[in-house]
Amino acid sequence: MLFPVAKEGRLFVIVTAWMAVITLLSGLADLGLFLVILMLALMALFRDLRRRAPAQALGLVAPVDGVVESVETTTDPFTGREAERIRMRQRYLGEYNIHAPQEVEVRERVWPGQESDREPDLQLAGRLAFALATDEDDRMTLALSVTHWPRFIRMVEVLPGNRLGRGKRIGFAGFGGRAELWLPRGSHVMVRPGQVVLAGTTLLGGLPPREPGDQGGAVELAE
Repeated sequence: MLFPVAKEGRLFVIVTAWMAVITLLSGLADLGLFLVILMLALMALFRDLRRRAPAQALGLVAPVDGVVESVETTTDPFTGREAERIRMRQRYLGEYNIHAPQEVEVRERVWPGQESDREPDLQLAGRLAFALATDEDDRMTLALSVTHWPRFIRMVEVLPGNRLGRGKRIGFAGFGGRAELWLPRGSHVMVRPGQVVLAGTTLLGGLPPREPGDQGGAVELAE
């Protein structure tokens, strides 16, 4: 497909395209035109344009396209440790692709009432959440809201034990929900409420240094 469409939406686009062709060949011009417009709308809705992660290898990138709603200190819902939480709302017109914030391993996946019967941290109510860890065992949590409508979430490859590449596409979550990212205490947060972020491209900040004097997770802003 010449126009980059997310794999979660390709079936919808292909079926609509075939219906448009059949309808036009049958002489139903008005219906055929409607289906062509619908196909183009679906292509735009499920678009998956190429993203290039910033050069700072240790920097954390945004998991979604959207706007930062809040940055606050709280506790990580998986570790119980103090953490910085960045809450983002997706743009209503997408893209809706989810990208990994850093090179990490998935440690745990929780969807209360759906994929898990465990009693979750109250912060995870109505969310699909993933406990993530870097090779240095810096822990973070990514959570996606599942209570909005319409909802269409596909994160089938983000399973415990799988590794995720920094800035790489890892799934799809539409349409217009929220994403939250908990970072370990001491992380350098560079974004502020109201800031627009792009998945896999915008730097959110950096992980904390490993030890005093070590700049391991520090990220410098380019002038």
